[in-house]
Amino acid sequence: MENISRRGILLGGLAAAAGIATAGIADAGAAAAPPTAPGNGHGNGTPSLAHATGDKTRWDVIVVGAGSAGIGAARRLTDQNPGMRVAIVEARGRIGGRMYTDRTSMGIPVERGCELVHGGPYASTYPWIQQAGFDMRMFRNNFIRLGNAPASSPTSQWHQWDSPTSWLFPLGIPASLVPYDPAGQNKPLPAAQAGEMADAYLARIGVTAANTPSGLNYRLTDDSEPLYNTAASEVAGPLRKCIRFTLHPEQAPAQEILDPNDSRYDDGDYKIIGGYDQLLRVIAGTVPVLLQTVVQEVAYTGNGVELRTSKGVMFGRRVIFAVPAGVMKRRDIAFSPGLPANKWAAFDAFTYEDIFKCVLEFKDRVFTPNGTDDWGYAETMDGSPTTLWNASVAYPGYKGQVVVGWETGAAAKELHTLPLEQKYQAVLDVVRRSAGDQGLNYHKAVMTDWANEPYSWGPYGGGGNANHMSATVSGVLFWAGMRTSTVSASYSSGVAQADQLLKSL
Repeated sequence: MENISRRGILLGGLAAAAGIATAGIADAGAAAAPPTAPGNGHGNGTPSLAHATGDKTRWDVIVVGAGSAGIGAARRLTDQNPGMRVAIVEARGRIGGRMYTDRTSMGIPVERGCELVHGGPYASTYPWIQQAGFDMRMFRNNFIRLGNAPASSPTSQWHQWDSPTSWLFPLGIPASLVPYDPAGQNKPLPAAQAGEMADAYLARIGVTAANTPSGLNYRLTDDSEPLYNTAASEVAGPLRKCIRFTLHPEQAPAQEILDPNDSRYDDGDYKIIGGYDQLLRVIAGTVPVLLQTVVQEVAYTGNGVELRTSKGVMFGRRVIFAVPAGVMKRRDIAFSPGLPANKWAAFDAFTYEDIFKCVLEFKDRVFTPNGTDDWGYAETMDGSPTTLWNASVAYPGYKGQVVVGWETGAAAKELHTLPLEQKYQAVLDVVRRSAGDQGLNYHKAVMTDWANEPYSWGPYGGGGNANHMSATVSGVLFWAGMRTSTVSASYSSGVAQADQLLKSL
């Protein structure tokens, strides 16, 4: 036995369990990378195997990860083939992955991770929401402002992102911009320079940070990504509209009126009252989920897979990995034989975004922009964190208010350098300024630093070859949700991989 390697033990166990040979293993299209170091083995506790019957170690398909992608994949498999034995293993003590509904910290369930159904009725998960009859509320009233604008400027007050006010220059339109008016001389704007960012471009043509229209800032941002992270090439179109509608306000378009009951205006952000995790529980149904079960090592041949976990060894004909790309990037799971080199290269090229999310609870409804507590977003375009959102919108019977502070990019990275209490204070300061009440104090506060969360290692991100990440290995290892950034996209990824797996049987 002293001459048998760890890889040999793993593959030998797999062969004995599945009755297969271990020779001649190869991955089509790419050479295999060397085996990686063992995983970190963070999990502990007792696995929770709901609804399971029979052998708990041998399955037709094992899904690794109980987030939206993994649960979507498992449910698709069992719906399409009710006789198939499918189990989900999850390292955490809960389902959801980066969907984390906290039901104990505050007076109502709050979301520490993903929170909103983007697209509402057009999200791939909507049929499940509709089937379950969840109470889903739209973020209808979304406001922006420039907190540092003069009080005499309309842009210093809360206004809709596409209202006539959003086009205005807070300090008045610079005379140097008048020749660029599309309804006047229509002179072309100066071209952006190679590598130039939006803030530098605007300064170069005479638009200072203090005089940037609120709507221009908003239109050029993605999840409140600041102008210094936005390419200058994106400025020309919206800037020309700001010039035109400032000089000719009668030509400004009517603002959009969001309405969940009108198919023309119902494509927005929605919140499931009572907790987002209700959705995944409905989708999971009776699929067995083994919690606190950390996958550490994987041995595979073209005929089956052996998983060595913190709770023992499991065998499956096929395995779907529905873990974040960051978990793979860190080599938290060892593979024998090694995965294809191009798959590792794709994981290594993946990078996470800098995201800051902090949740504050107040005993009363302390912030009602424009006099309404039925608001979704309130964004101070020159503040940090830039965005507040109403996490307790329309919550029945709740007298308090839960407000989320949200930031991205370098500003988020800077906020994360603060001690925890100072992070809370930074959000509180924005709430105080937004509400016009410096005496406000929060009741409770929570946040999760997803960049340092062991089974995620970040919120969401991009980069890396998507096709290489999701490519099947040896016909038995499938990959879902590697680099998705929304619940619905993750769910769809899991369904797609389940369909691909079914075709392989």
